Amino acid sequence: MKKETSNVMVAFLVGAVAGSVAALLLAPASGADTRKKLADGLRKAKDKALDGFESAKDFAGTHKEAIKEAYQEGKDAYQRSLKKGEA
Repeated sequence: MKKETSNVMVAFLVGAVAGSVAALLLAPASGADTRKKLADGLRKAKDKALDGFESAKDFAGTHKEAIKEAYQEGKDAYQRSLKKGEA
């Protein structure tokens, strides 16, 4: 994942969490209700972030293998072309 894309994703997540916290704090509810909602929201955000991280990790792992395979195929093709040139 590109660094710019990663930065945008982090900024989006931070903004979403900050907006959620602000909405909960400004809503007319008791302190206990607000704290419970805040804790639930943070727990959900954490779970989503971890799921997103796992998905990104799996995606990167998948592409890593594809790149390795393509590299090896290219290397093999180059070696075959060298041998044909010698004959």
